[in-house]
Amino acid sequence: MNTTSINLPDNSGSFAIMLRHAERFPIHNMADALNLPLTSKGKNDAYLLGQNLARYSPFTIYHSPVPRCRETADSIREGILSVNQQATLEGLVLDLGGPYITGNWEAIVSSIEQMGHAGFVRKWFDNELPSNLIMSLPKAAHIQLMILVNQLRSHKTSTINVTHDWNIMIMREYYFKFRHEEIGDPDYLDGVYAFFNNGKLHIGYHEHVRTITLPDN
Repeated sequence: MNTTSINLPDNSGSFAIMLRHAERFPIHNMADALNLPLTSKGKNDAYLLGQNLARYSPFTIYHSPVPRCRETADSIREGILSVNQQATLEGLVLDLGGPYITGNWEAIVSSIEQMGHAGFVRKWFDNELPSNLIMSLPKAAHIQLMILVNQLRSHKTSTINVTHDWNIMIMREYYFKFRHEEIGDPDYLDGVYAFFNNGKLHIGYHEHVRTITLPDN
């Protein structure tokens, strides 16, 4: 995906968008991964994305508790405001972080160091890791989807949610069957979106759109 654009389909209603944060500094130590800020390029890319999305405004913007997601949200908002459109930075949403982590972060870091990032995610998504370390893929995907659904149901504006690569990978694999081994990890500012049309929920990733049937409860 071009880091300054996300292609939304024609739709008379609002969108709920979930994006990976913008470019950060490289991770050299997984134990410090949550503290790395955006690069100057990352801030500028997020600003340009805000300008590109401004035509769908007004927006309400949310972000994960991790600082670089707040940085990304700030820059997106500045980009929207720069072209005289409306955007409100609402604040953090805990479930845009890592609600699927059921164990401690140190155990996750150790597992990634042993298996490699791609190997860890594959074992996770194939339900080969213990539930007291990390949540199953279907449960994790449902949590992320419901962030978007609840916003579509309760907001009068479109929304933008700034999150992490794992959250996008969860959505891609579960709802689109796209494996990271085949299409790569999500780019910075890559993401999914959701909208209602004729009473049906649709989610999209790049040019792919799926109709989702929500459970009754």
